[in-house]
Amino acid sequence: MKLRATFFSISTVVAALSLLPVITLLALAVEQMGSVYFLRHEIFVNTIIVVSGTALMASLIGVPLAIITSIFDLPLKKMLLACLLMPLAVPSYIGAFAFYDAFGTGGELDRLLPITPPSVEGITGTIFVLALYTYPFVLLTTRASLSGLDSNQIFAARTLGSGFFEIFLKVIIPRVLNAVAGGALLVALYAISDFGTPAILGANTYTRAIFVEYNALGFSQAANLSIQLFVIISVFLVLESRARVAKALPSQFVAISLGSVGKCLAYLLMGSIIFTSTVLPVIIFSVWLNREGFVGVELLTVLNSVSVSFATAVLIALVAIPVSMTATRDRLGKALEKVTYLGFGIPGIVMGTAFIYVGLQFPPIYQTFFLLILAYLLRFLPLGVSSIRNKLEAQDDSLINAAKCLGTPDNEIFFRITLPLISKAIIAGGVLAFLETIRELPATLVLGPIGFETLATYMWRVYEGGYFALAAVPAFLIMGVSVLSLVVTLTMEDFSR
Repeated sequence: MKLRATFFSISTVVAALSLLPVITLLALAVEQMGSVYFLRHEIFVNTIIVVSGTALMASLIGVPLAIITSIFDLPLKKMLLACLLMPLAVPSYIGAFAFYDAFGTGGELDRLLPITPPSVEGITGTIFVLALYTYPFVLLTTRASLSGLDSNQIFAARTLGSGFFEIFLKVIIPRVLNAVAGGALLVALYAISDFGTPAILGANTYTRAIFVEYNALGFSQAANLSIQLFVIISVFLVLESRARVAKALPSQFVAISLGSVGKCLAYLLMGSIIFTSTVLPVIIFSVWLNREGFVGVELLTVLNSVSVSFATAVLIALVAIPVSMTATRDRLGKALEKVTYLGFGIPGIVMGTAFIYVGLQFPPIYQTFFLLILAYLLRFLPLGVSSIRNKLEAQDDSLINAAKCLGTPDNEIFFRITLPLISKAIIAGGVLAFLETIRELPATLVLGPIGFETLATYMWRVYEGGYFALAAVPAFLIMGVSVLSLVVTLTMEDFSR
């Protein structure tokens, strides 16, 4: 009982801390009641265009790829699917770096090709780059919906003389429409929260405007814009939570064979997306690396990234245990867990602005590691909580019940039975937290102590200085860590099964 009470107390404290950014933003809203409702028309319109355009383009890419990799019988389909999901492991701002320098007059591709490729700056380029790194959300949700599609429906339509496009519009699309909408909402949430890509490509959205105001010491305007962005994101979060994807039992699906022309078109589409989103940035970074060599990044910068990310991952793994245990006990525990998810829905730049305000009220913690790691903890704690809670809900309670029948104390049951059973889920959640922390840019830029540099902030300084070639090493390091972290997480899931 003592252990359960301790876990409940920790969960309560964490939930209260998770409310801190929201309370801070509300306090700012009350303080600036006269100006908070004044929308800057250009920023609002630009943000809506970027969000809707990215969601649309990601859907136009993700839906055909989901259909190709689900209902058609193609050689090497699983390997190609893994390659198509690679953008999930790459921060969009890394792609923005590569595309910004590669395209346009004087870019890397302009030097290599006989024609000058168009620039990717502005709203159009931002939509293009964001869609390239968010389409896997639509791909995954659509594939999940297609898993319940019976091939007999397609064969019946073909028997009745329907062509492929008629089958696509009348049979497949109605079946996956809800799933596409759910994936598009996830894309929209990512696009509206992203800071690096709009900032690098010059799209004047909310996240970029907030950072500009912060740099100009316009804390009042930064807070004002943060509140507006938080309200808009809240609307999208409500829509996403209400999105329901129709569930269906997996059917005995028979893959449909494509003709030689169809296979060529399918491979051409998949190859084009893989090359543009993954291979081309790697080529650009390799060109930079060959030109400049392994220079620019100090060992201290790498150690800073690894150490602060590792410390955050360990802290999240430890805190997620009591929160997850409490969530499986009763409704109050589940409510406390839901509160901790607030931080994951708040963009890093908004979280940073809220904590800057907190730091100004309490000068001893202003621009300290305490505030930075607290922001990381609240942002990425749901990754650890969801991993552990899913494992707790799926495990067999027979061992625990047997131990209780034998009179074993709760403390001993936890340390000798429960903890070993969920250990791999704890590690998987910690690895995901490490991955997100080492990639986090806006919160680190705003809250990092003076002189503190990570791989992400170093790439931002390189962008500001115009020395793009120096970004090759940190870009490869971040991409490598991202891929390795995902491999470790998937391996842990396999071992857990």
